[in-house]
Amino acid sequence: MNNEHEPGFPRSAAEAEQFLDELAFDDTVQVPPLPPATDEIERGMVTTSLKLPQDMRDRIREAAAAHCITPSMLIRQYIELGLSSEQPERMIPLSDAIRVLSSLRPTA
Repeated sequence: MNNEHEPGFPRSAAEAEQFLDELAFDDTVQVPPLPPATDEIERGMVTTSLKLPQDMRDRIREAAAAHCITPSMLIRQYIELGLSSEQPERMIPLSDAIRVLSSLRPTA
C-alpha cells in the first residue's frame, strides 16, 4: 500500500518527526484488558476424545499453527461454526464472520 499521496501521511523524515513530536500521551487512560491466555481459555474445558485420519490431524495442526492457536481451539471453532449453521436465526459477531471468511481457501 502506497500512502505517499494520501492526506495526513508524512511525506518526509521532517514531517514524520514533526508528527511524532506532536503526539500527546495520556498516562491516565485505562489500558484495555488483554485477551485471555491459552491456559485461561482451556481452564473449565472438558476433554473429549475423537478419532481422525492422520492426514486430517496433520492438516488441523498446520491450520492451527498458521492461525497461532492450538489444534483444540481450531477444532472448537470449526465445531462452533458447524453448530451455528444449524441455527440460521442466530446472529454472530461480525469479527467472527470476517475471521471465518478470511480463513476459507480460494476456489479454482
